[in-house]
Amino acid sequence: MTWDSYNPVKQMSAVYDGVSDDDTMIPTTDEVAWEYFHEFRWIYNKMDLCETLNVPYGPIGTNPSTYPVCVKPIINLMGGSVKSQVCHNPEDYAKVTDPGLFWSSYAMGDHYSVDYVMCRGVPTEYFAFYGEKLQHGAFDFWSLQQDLPEEVHRIIYNWLEENLEEYTGIVNVEIIGHQIIEAQLRMGDLDRLGDATLMEAIHTLYSKHTWEWTKDSGFFPETFYLAALFAQPNTTYHINTTLAKKVFSDLTYYQIDEPELYHSNPAHGNRIAIFCDQNWEKVARARNIAVALFTPDIDGKYVDCLRDYEELRL
Repeated sequence: MTWDSYNPVKQMSAVYDGVSDDDTMIPTTDEVAWEYFHEFRWIYNKMDLCETLNVPYGPIGTNPSTYPVCVKPIINLMGGSVKSQVCHNPEDYAKVTDPGLFWSSYAMGDHYSVDYVMCRGVPTEYFAFYGEKLQHGAFDFWSLQQDLPEEVHRIIYNWLEENLEEYTGIVNVEIIGHQIIEAQLRMGDLDRLGDATLMEAIHTLYSKHTWEWTKDSGFFPETFYLAALFAQPNTTYHINTTLAKKVFSDLTYYQIDEPELYHSNPAHGNRIAIFCDQNWEKVARARNIAVALFTPDIDGKYVDCLRDYEELRL
């Protein structure tokens, strides 16, 4: 099996029909990447990551010199900002007692998630998404950016070149302002774009360590949106999947999250669905319909703030 453990070719078979799925290993989730890329697994230890970035940090029990600070797990292979929080002062920080967490300086500014193609240690291409934030750990939507701000690109490029020598594959980097905050040895959202030539090129990257794809090679979109739907925690949500398939089939991709995965989310809310397409109006419409279809009702504080939200439950 190629795509381990999440298989985008199978999930989006209508658009990825014919994309190679053989014995080439392409990690698509962090726990698989941790096992496969043993030499580079240090990247998942966020204190080691901070060390390479010269970012102030410390394990819980050490005292930050300035506030606010971001507190999160030292290693988190589940994603979703699980156990992540902001401490604005020493009183907030004193309440944190989990020894598996650490603090680092709080980053402010535009939030980007960038997938870099690396071939033998050289960053050769990138794909950037801008995150429209709702609150810490949650996003309204991500939008495809054709180009990163030059300074942001240069910060990431230089860091990759210096720290991932000889690495071949995709690496996802999250950056806020001018501070890299996360890095993963896998794709972020490339698989949702629906470009089969790009997915085949990724397979070739891992199988032959070459990269020849350009944005003129296939059907790379000029615009693309990934809109999340969050809801209140400690609740299990249900939707008529037959009806959902009928209503959302015109999207490039949609996903109804499984309740057993709700644990890998920030404390203030669970992501229960995601909707993806080149057309924002279609994405917003699908999300609004989903809000109406989910039971029990989603609290208004999670949906009233969404871009182009329309109440359809009346």
